[in-house]
Amino acid sequence: MSAVSFAERWPENQRGKFYVDAQCLDCDLCRETAPKNFARYDDGGYSYISKQPETKEEEELLRESLEGCPCEAIFDDGDEHDWDAVPANAYVSGSPRDPNKKCGHCNVPATKGRRWWEFWK
Repeated sequence: MSAVSFAERWPENQRGKFYVDAQCLDCDLCRETAPKNFARYDDGGYSYISKQPETKEEEELLRESLEGCPCEAIFDDGDEHDWDAVPANAYVSGSPRDPNKKCGHCNVPATKGRRWWEFWK
């Protein structure tokens, strides 16, 4: 759990203690364990925290997901970092913070979520 992991978090994560970073391989284990708190970003093929835990049961299920994650992509130190900092991997899915911002390379709206291999199409 470090600032590097936080910088690599997916921009879709809801602000709070828990977050998922770019190591996620979309195995679906977290969504099966805590379906109320995780969602899938279909275009990117990864999971993210769709809702921070509100009950003790939800927090326990998130902890179970964190401990069971085969790629160690779930973290619980989000409350120690600055959520206003744009994630380093926001270019993958488009940063949701500014829907009017366009990519400086291809002038595509950031929310479109152009993946790297689509630049050659």
